[in-house]
Amino acid sequence: MKHPLRLLLADDHEVTRTGFISMLAGIEGFEVVGQAYDGQEALDLCERLQPDIAILDIRMPVLNGLGAARILKQRQPQIKVIVFTMDDSPDHLEAAIAAGAVGYLLKDASRAEMLDALKRVAQGEEALNSAVSARLLRRMAERGASGAPQVQALTTRERQVLGLVASGFSNREIGEKLGIAPGTAKAHVERVIGKLGAADRTQAAVRGVALGLVAQPSGQWP
Repeated sequence: MKHPLRLLLADDHEVTRTGFISMLAGIEGFEVVGQAYDGQEALDLCERLQPDIAILDIRMPVLNGLGAARILKQRQPQIKVIVFTMDDSPDHLEAAIAAGAVGYLLKDASRAEMLDALKRVAQGEEALNSAVSARLLRRMAERGASGAPQVQALTTRERQVLGLVASGFSNREIGEKLGIAPGTAKAHVERVIGKLGAADRTQAAVRGVALGLVAQPSGQWP
Protein backbone atom coordinates (compact mmCIF):
# COMPACT_ATOMS: atom_id res chain seq x y z
CA MET A 1 0.00 0.00 0.00
CA LYS A 2 1.34 3.43 -0.99
CA HIS A 3 -0.22 5.11 2.02
CA PRO A 4 -1.70 3.81 5.28
CA LEU A 5 -5.13 2.27 4.86
CA ARG A 6 -7.49 4.85 6.35
CA LEU A 7 -10.14 3.27 8.59
CA LEU A 8 -13.25 4.59 10.26
CA LEU A 9 -14.75 2.58 13.11
CA ALA A 10 -18.39 2.93 14.20
CA ASP A 11 -19.56 1.13 17.34
CA ASP A 12 -21.59 2.36 20.28
CA HIS A 13 -19.38 0.46 22.74
CA GLU A 14 -16.23 2.36 23.66
CA VAL A 15 -14.55 -0.86 24.82
CA THR A 16 -14.90 -2.34 21.33
CA ARG A 17 -13.46 0.77 19.68
CA THR A 18 -10.57 0.90 22.12
CA GLY A 19 -9.82 -2.79 21.66
CA PHE A 20 -9.84 -2.49 17.88
CA ILE A 21 -7.44 0.44 17.93
CA SER A 22 -5.17 -1.39 20.38
CA MET A 23 -5.15 -4.40 18.04
CA LEU A 24 -3.74 -2.24 15.25
CA ALA A 25 -1.17 -0.50 17.46
CA GLY A 26 2.33 -0.81 16.08
CA ILE A 27 1.23 -2.31 12.76
CA GLU A 28 2.32 -0.29 9.74
CA GLY A 29 -0.09 0.34 6.91
CA PHE A 30 -3.23 1.04 8.94
CA GLU A 31 -4.57 4.26 10.41
CA VAL A 32 -7.84 4.76 12.30
CA VAL A 33 -8.80 8.27 11.21
CA GLY A 34 -12.15 8.45 12.98
CA GLN A 35 -14.48 6.87 15.54
CA ALA A 36 -18.27 7.09 15.60
CA TYR A 37 -20.85 6.21 18.24
CA ASP A 38 -23.74 5.66 15.81
CA GLY A 39 -24.48 5.24 12.13
CA GLN A 40 -25.38 8.87 11.49
CA GLU A 41 -22.14 10.07 13.04
CA ALA A 42 -20.33 7.52 10.87
CA LEU A 43 -21.89 9.02 7.74
CA ASP A 44 -20.92 12.54 8.80
CA LEU A 45 -17.33 11.49 9.49
CA CYS A 46 -17.09 9.56 6.22
CA GLU A 47 -18.15 12.71 4.36
CA ARG A 48 -15.48 14.77 6.12
CA LEU A 49 -12.62 12.27 6.47
CA GLN A 50 -13.01 10.13 3.33
CA PRO A 51 -11.68 6.85 4.79
CA ASP A 52 -10.83 3.88 2.59
CA ILE A 53 -12.88 1.49 4.72
CA ALA A 54 -15.77 2.03 7.13
CA ILE A 55 -16.09 -0.69 9.79
CA LEU A 56 -19.66 -0.68 11.10
CA ASP A 57 -21.40 -2.49 13.92
CA ILE A 58 -24.94 -3.61 13.04
CA ARG A 59 -26.70 -2.54 16.23
CA MET A 60 -26.17 1.17 16.86
CA PRO A 61 -28.48 3.99 17.97
CA VAL A 62 -29.90 6.67 15.65
CA LEU A 63 -28.96 4.72 12.49
CA ASN A 64 -27.82 1.10 12.48
CA GLY A 65 -24.89 -0.27 10.52
CA LEU A 66 -26.96 -1.73 7.69
CA GLY A 67 -28.75 1.57 7.16
CA ALA A 68 -25.44 3.43 7.15
CA ALA A 69 -23.98 0.92 4.67
CA ARG A 70 -26.90 1.44 2.27
CA ILE A 71 -26.48 5.22 2.37
CA LEU A 72 -22.71 4.99 1.91
CA LYS A 73 -23.23 2.76 -1.13
CA GLN A 74 -25.41 5.46 -2.68
CA ARG A 75 -23.45 8.55 -1.65
CA GLN A 76 -19.84 7.38 -1.43
CA PRO A 77 -19.47 4.03 -3.19
CA GLN A 78 -15.68 4.36 -3.16
CA ILE A 79 -15.71 3.75 0.61
CA LYS A 80 -15.72 0.02 1.26
CA VAL A 81 -17.82 -1.28 4.15
CA ILE A 82 -17.02 -4.08 6.57
CA VAL A 83 -19.74 -5.11 9.02
CA PHE A 84 -18.18 -5.96 12.39
CA THR A 85 -20.65 -7.71 14.65
CA MET A 86 -21.37 -10.42 17.20
CA ASP A 87 -24.33 -11.63 15.10
CA ASP A 88 -23.62 -14.87 13.26
CA SER A 89 -27.05 -14.96 11.58
CA PRO A 90 -27.13 -15.73 7.82
CA ASP A 91 -30.08 -13.30 7.66
CA HIS A 92 -27.87 -10.43 8.72
CA LEU A 93 -25.07 -11.51 6.39
CA GLU A 94 -27.51 -11.56 3.48
CA ALA A 95 -28.83 -8.13 4.50
CA ALA A 96 -25.28 -6.78 4.82
CA ILE A 97 -24.38 -7.95 1.31
CA ALA A 98 -27.59 -6.41 -0.05
CA ALA A 99 -26.68 -3.16 1.71
CA GLY A 100 -23.35 -3.07 -0.10
CA ALA A 101 -20.96 -4.48 2.51
CA VAL A 102 -17.96 -6.36 1.14
CA GLY A 103 -16.84 -7.68 4.50
CA TYR A 104 -18.64 -9.44 7.37
CA LEU A 105 -16.57 -10.26 10.42
CA LEU A 106 -17.49 -11.44 13.88
CA LYS A 107 -16.07 -9.62 16.87
CA ASP A 108 -14.36 -12.76 18.10
CA ALA A 109 -12.18 -12.82 14.96
CA SER A 110 -8.47 -13.14 15.64
CA ARG A 111 -6.02 -10.35 14.96
CA ALA A 112 -4.66 -12.25 11.95
CA GLU A 113 -8.18 -12.74 10.55
CA MET A 114 -8.98 -9.06 10.92
CA LEU A 115 -5.75 -7.92 9.26
CA ASP A 116 -6.24 -10.39 6.41
CA ALA A 117 -9.80 -9.14 5.91
CA LEU A 118 -8.70 -5.50 5.80
CA LYS A 119 -6.03 -6.29 3.21
CA ARG A 120 -8.43 -8.33 1.07
CA VAL A 121 -11.06 -5.61 1.07
CA ALA A 122 -8.43 -2.98 0.25
CA GLN A 123 -7.44 -5.10 -2.77
CA GLY A 124 -11.01 -5.17 -4.05
CA GLU A 125 -11.96 -8.61 -2.73
CA GLU A 126 -14.61 -9.72 -0.28
CA ALA A 127 -13.97 -10.87 3.28
CA LEU A 128 -16.95 -12.74 4.68
CA ASN A 129 -16.98 -14.88 7.81
CA SER A 130 -16.56 -18.41 6.48
CA ALA A 131 -18.94 -20.30 8.75
CA VAL A 132 -21.81 -17.82 8.36
CA SER A 133 -21.22 -17.61 4.61
CA ALA A 134 -21.35 -21.38 4.22
CA ARG A 135 -24.72 -21.50 5.97
CA LEU A 136 -26.05 -18.68 3.82
CA LEU A 137 -24.87 -20.32 0.59
CA ARG A 138 -26.52 -23.61 1.48
CA ARG A 139 -29.78 -21.91 2.36
CA MET A 140 -29.82 -19.79 -0.79
CA ALA A 141 -29.05 -22.78 -2.97
CA GLU A 142 -31.79 -24.82 -1.31
CA ARG A 143 -34.40 -22.16 -2.05
CA GLY A 144 -33.27 -21.84 -5.67
CA ALA A 145 -31.50 -18.51 -5.34
CA SER A 146 -29.79 -18.89 -8.70
CA GLY A 147 -32.69 -17.22 -10.47
CA ALA A 148 -32.23 -19.74 -13.29
CA PRO A 149 -29.87 -17.50 -15.27
CA GLN A 150 -28.79 -18.32 -18.79
CA VAL A 151 -25.17 -19.34 -18.20
CA GLN A 152 -22.31 -20.05 -20.53
CA ALA A 153 -20.38 -23.28 -20.26
CA LEU A 154 -17.40 -23.18 -17.92
CA THR A 155 -14.03 -24.66 -18.85
CA THR A 156 -12.39 -27.21 -16.59
CA ARG A 157 -10.11 -24.51 -15.20
CA GLU A 158 -13.05 -22.19 -14.57
CA ARG A 159 -14.85 -24.93 -12.67
CA GLN A 160 -11.76 -25.35 -10.52
CA VAL A 161 -11.68 -21.61 -9.90
CA LEU A 162 -15.42 -21.55 -9.08
CA GLY A 163 -14.93 -24.34 -6.55
CA LEU A 164 -12.19 -22.36 -4.82
CA VAL A 165 -14.31 -19.18 -4.86
CA ALA A 166 -17.15 -21.13 -3.25
CA SER A 167 -14.69 -22.33 -0.61
CA GLY A 168 -13.84 -18.75 0.33
CA PHE A 169 -10.34 -18.45 -1.12
CA SER A 170 -8.92 -15.08 -2.23
CA ASN A 171 -7.45 -14.49 -5.69
CA ARG A 172 -3.95 -14.85 -4.26
CA GLU A 173 -4.82 -18.15 -2.59
CA ILE A 174 -6.50 -19.42 -5.77
CA GLY A 175 -3.34 -18.57 -7.69
CA GLU A 176 -1.17 -20.44 -5.19
CA LYS A 177 -3.36 -23.54 -5.30
CA LEU A 178 -3.51 -23.64 -9.09
CA GLY A 179 0.07 -22.54 -9.69
CA ILE A 180 -0.90 -19.37 -11.56
CA ALA A 181 -0.26 -15.66 -11.02
CA PRO A 182 -2.74 -13.71 -8.86
CA GLY A 183 -3.61 -11.55 -11.86
CA THR A 184 -4.42 -14.64 -13.89
CA ALA A 185 -6.55 -15.98 -11.04
CA LYS A 186 -8.41 -12.66 -10.88
CA ALA A 187 -9.08 -12.80 -14.63
CA HIS A 188 -10.46 -16.35 -14.28
CA VAL A 189 -12.72 -15.25 -11.42
CA GLU A 190 -14.05 -12.33 -13.45
CA ARG A 191 -14.80 -14.62 -16.41
CA VAL A 192 -16.62 -17.07 -14.15
CA ILE A 193 -18.72 -14.27 -12.67
CA GLY A 194 -19.57 -13.06 -16.16
CA LYS A 195 -20.44 -16.50 -17.51
CA LEU A 196 -22.75 -17.19 -14.58
CA GLY A 197 -24.48 -13.85 -15.00
CA ALA A 198 -23.60 -13.02 -11.39
CA ALA A 199 -23.02 -9.63 -9.83
CA ASP A 200 -20.12 -10.67 -7.60
CA ARG A 201 -18.14 -13.58 -6.16
CA THR A 202 -20.78 -14.47 -3.58
CA GLN A 203 -23.57 -14.66 -6.15
CA ALA A 204 -21.33 -16.69 -8.45
CA ALA A 205 -20.73 -19.18 -5.64
CA VAL A 206 -24.46 -19.40 -4.90
CA ARG A 207 -25.32 -19.98 -8.54
CA GLY A 208 -22.55 -22.53 -8.87
CA VAL A 209 -23.99 -24.51 -5.96
CA ALA A 210 -27.59 -24.15 -7.16
CA LEU A 211 -26.65 -25.26 -10.69
CA GLY A 212 -24.68 -28.24 -9.43
CA LEU A 213 -21.38 -26.90 -10.77
CA VAL A 214 -19.74 -27.15 -7.34
CA ALA A 215 -20.61 -29.05 -4.18
CA GLN A 216 -22.36 -27.32 -1.30
CA PRO A 217 -19.80 -25.98 1.17
CA SER A 218 -19.40 -27.68 4.53
CA GLY A 219 -20.15 -25.93 7.80
CA GLN A 220 -16.74 -24.23 7.81
CA TRP A 221 -14.86 -23.01 4.81
CA PRO A 222 -11.09 -23.39 4.80
